[in-house]
Amino acid sequence: GIVLLVILCVVLGAVLLIDIPKNDPALSQAINTETPPSGDQEAPPPEIQGEKDLEEAIETALANSSGRWKESTYKIDYIQLQDDGKMAIVWLAPVDPETGEFLGREPELALAEQNETGEWQILLEDEPSFEATFKTFQYAEKSLLKGDILLGEQEALPKSGTVYGGYYLPWAAGLEKRLTWSVGHTSCSPIYYCTHAFDFADGTMFPLVAAKGGSVFHWRDTCANGDSTCTNSITIQDKSTTPWTYQIYLHIAQGSVPDNLKQVGTPVTQGQYIANVDDTGYSSGHHVHFMVVTEDTRVFSYSMQSYWGVAEDITFKDVDINWDPVTRGGRPRLAYEAATYGGEGRTYYISGNAPANPPTGGLTTPAANTYLTNQIMTVTGWGRDDVAVTKVEVLANYDGSWVTIGETAGGTSFTMNIDLCSTDVPDGYFKLALRVWDYEGNPSGILGKREVFKNVDCSVDPDVTFTNRLLPKTGSVSADVTKGSTGSAISSVEFWFLGRGLFTGERVFLGKDTYGGNGWSAPISTDGKLSASDYVLFALATDDAGNKGGGVMLNAIVDNTNPWVIVNQVRSPILSDSVTVSWSGGDDLSGLDHYALAVKVGDGDYQVLEDNLSDRTTSYDFSIEPAEIIIVAVTAYDKSGNEYTQKMGIYSEGYVFPYEFIFPIFFNND
Repeated sequence: GIVLLVILCVVLGAVLLIDIPKNDPALSQAINTETPPSGDQEAPPPEIQGEKDLEEAIETALANSSGRWKESTYKIDYIQLQDDGKMAIVWLAPVDPETGEFLGREPELALAEQNETGEWQILLEDEPSFEATFKTFQYAEKSLLKGDILLGEQEALPKSGTVYGGYYLPWAAGLEKRLTWSVGHTSCSPIYYCTHAFDFADGTMFPLVAAKGGSVFHWRDTCANGDSTCTNSITIQDKSTTPWTYQIYLHIAQGSVPDNLKQVGTPVTQGQYIANVDDTGYSSGHHVHFMVVTEDTRVFSYSMQSYWGVAEDITFKDVDINWDPVTRGGRPRLAYEAATYGGEGRTYYISGNAPANPPTGGLTTPAANTYLTNQIMTVTGWGRDDVAVTKVEVLANYDGSWVTIGETAGGTSFTMNIDLCSTDVPDGYFKLALRVWDYEGNPSGILGKREVFKNVDCSVDPDVTFTNRLLPKTGSVSADVTKGSTGSAISSVEFWFLGRGLFTGERVFLGKDTYGGNGWSAPISTDGKLSASDYVLFALATDDAGNKGGGVMLNAIVDNTNPWVIVNQVRSPILSDSVTVSWSGGDDLSGLDHYALAVKVGDGDYQVLEDNLSDRTTSYDFSIEPAEIIIVAVTAYDKSGNEYTQKMGIYSEGYVFPYEFIFPIFFNND
């Protein structure tokens, strides 16, 4: 886009050029100025007589037009009337068919002139008599400043014919903007001065970032937003090309150039924030007019207080149509422009312009490996950016993708209380992280990633309770499941064995039970596991409504150690026909389950007397015959099925030991 003055000169068939020597001190002064040239105060414009008739005449002229006027629907944006009220210049703004609002770009022109009967006669700017009629308009050259030179078309400078590459679309990566004009630009004369300029808009004053690196060559941001007679801009010089090139960004917002860039020569990195979009100058709405000119055609317009020149053919590395294989970039183009000028057309474009100074941040709480049992999870952290942090998101990943579970406005620090029951995060492990957004619209990467475990009682979700704490060597784990508040039937329960602690890294999927007819269960084997009472089980139930609720056991037992039993010594020989044997026993993990007793008489086999004595039984009476020897075996069983046997020999009076042993010795293996 360019200011009204330049457009008016355009329709006269010329471009405003000022040939300032490259080392002229006046140039240095011009490119550092912040204040637009002052002029005489103008009287208020006359009231437009018959404005409705004028509008109807414009509508009729557009309806009867052809060619490019059929590519868009136009509405009147602005009318400038000369003092006698007999002639007016009319800005025609294209209308967004999706919103009905003006498209952000430079408007096109029409001339309105009253005839002798007071009727408005309309000339559109592509009609043959437009230029000659325009020269008679009172304000045709009103804005020309002393020192500006109006060149005829024969004096216009040519394009270089070079294609310059390495540019990115001038807004934050991942965001989409609308192309409103490119090769179809008619706002310059000769028209080719702008055929490689681009207008981008999205209806807002979106942040601009540098399309390519360089250094600040000129800036101006003192024009009030929306001022049609004053244009803000920033120009970035790129010395990496031959000849040097200049990126020109027009129509920027008042006061939006960062203070650190308000110094000529300041380095600018590709992707760095440089200003906000507005519609200062000759513009029908918020947009940026972006073009690149070379040292050979660069000029400074005092009327516009901006640099100008012949827009060179450039390509964008993040555009994939109208591809140039040499520079490895594409050219944005609208569909109707492609139909006229060739190539492929598209309306919307997504930037790949990575930030020069991406935002960053981190999480403070909850810490990694936190076991979450409260419905409200308090998340604290911080964000940082070179311009400003505009938003902070708390993210969760529980099924392979990151989703937002909380967000807050930007700042250097934040605290968020997130209701876990209002999220879709199921019970179990999930990853927690942070994403920070900067002023330009750039998101950070996924920051502060950590794993936590949720086990929260949300009434809408099913609830799982394990029924066996003791884990068998080979067998199953089982659980009871209670429906959630919706009453939906349980469709499945998944089981995991998590080793000795939630965050030890051992995670064995035991199985998914979709039947539940005999209770919800899954097979398990603990063979080879160390004996301990801090194993963890997790089960996740899903109901028919898709609600998920879990249950955790943090103290499951794996017991591969034997119980113990000590049989108290009995003094032999026994002088009576019976003897009482007592013992003590126990188990340190799963607990004692029961005892078994067996007896062996002489050289006979063991006979089981009791196979399921209560674990509280600690003595038993045995019969013994005269001159007899018996071996008593007491076996202790724990709840894991482990066993241990202690034996003791007893003999009665009159028993003679073989080989006349003096000291009878009984071993546990007989």
